[in-house]
Amino acid sequence: MARTRKMVVLGTLVGIFAAGLILLLMGRRAVLDIDTEPTGAVLPEASRPMNEVVLHYVPEAYPLVEDAYTDFLRALPTSVRVVLVVPRGMSPSQQRQLQERLAAIDPSLPTRIQKAEAEGPITTWSKDRALVTTPPRPGAAARLLVPAEPSKTWRQRYNDWSTPAAIAAASAGRYEVRVAPIDFDAGDFAIEDGTVIVDTNLLAKNRHRGIGNVIELRKRVSAWLEMPVVVLGQEPGDTPRHHLAMYMAPLGGKVALVGDPRWARTLVGDAFEPGELSVETGEPLRADFSEAMTLRFERAADDLRRHGYQVVRIPNVPFDHKTYVSYTNGVFEVRDSRRIAYVPVYEIEALDHAARDVYEELGWEVRAIRVRSAYAHHGTIGCLVNVLGRGAGPEVAFRSPDPGIEVAGR
Repeated sequence: MARTRKMVVLGTLVGIFAAGLILLLMGRRAVLDIDTEPTGAVLPEASRPMNEVVLHYVPEAYPLVEDAYTDFLRALPTSVRVVLVVPRGMSPSQQRQLQERLAAIDPSLPTRIQKAEAEGPITTWSKDRALVTTPPRPGAAARLLVPAEPSKTWRQRYNDWSTPAAIAAASAGRYEVRVAPIDFDAGDFAIEDGTVIVDTNLLAKNRHRGIGNVIELRKRVSAWLEMPVVVLGQEPGDTPRHHLAMYMAPLGGKVALVGDPRWARTLVGDAFEPGELSVETGEPLRADFSEAMTLRFERAADDLRRHGYQVVRIPNVPFDHKTYVSYTNGVFEVRDSRRIAYVPVYEIEALDHAARDVYEELGWEVRAIRVRSAYAHHGTIGCLVNVLGRGAGPEVAFRSPDPGIEVAGR
């Protein structure tokens, strides 16, 4: 009998342990699975006026972004709220320096900027930290959609992951953070006319989550964001590496800019070296106008055309898998019927001039943002700024994707 009781107790304990394990796994799965609650519409890239933006302030990295911040903040209407994420625990001298730097850009800035403190150190790359939505229902908070928790190996990037929570905490309830069911940077997405555009770089980041092909990727992202999804490419490497904005930008009305290395080569020559060094190798950056690189841009352009987009080309100089002289990685808005593009410029006259002409021919007012000191670190103004809010505009209803074009190039 004693032995029987021991077996019963042991069996009960095993059962409790198994049940607990199942619940733990179910809890873990609940974090990773798609949230069935509506997310709200993800903000578009190039329509409606901006009414709130966020930048990150990193004292030691400020020389890299000073020109870009100066040009952008001076060009931005004073009615736009600016949130500045700062590392917690800045010294008094660092705080004074920040005030002086803001005042040098615009004397009114120190009183107009709202600060949000986050655990430091952080990076300057604000855009990638979150996709931003409209409130999912009247009276609700807008959502900052962040990826699953990253590795702690890269300390600054891990701390970046908490910056949306700092923004939400400082927002008096206007924003809330939701963790996504996939791994991403916000730069992996472009939102245009109610459609999400992604490419196979996002597939590469999520194969470990059981997303094995572009069909599954489209289904998962569409279910999560409740929007139709266009996927560029079929396999990683079909389109340019790194973030989508490095090589394309949707401008609304089914018009998309796509970088053109062949055009850039005619302007700067085949062996173009701008003078900056690779932050990975320490060697001078040299343009990669190879056929393999160029065909990635052509694949993206062809896939967009297959999905009904009018594709307009603009110069782009690729150097490696993360570094580009890109004129698509900007910030856009439509304000009082004026289409305004905050376009990166590189002090490379032939390229800058050609890019400006493209935008102006399309009816955009160009506000040039100097990024020469930042671009070698794999980003421009489109990476430094995240748009938190846009003014009212026509809502775009959810459309089911046309099954005939569910995957670009299929």
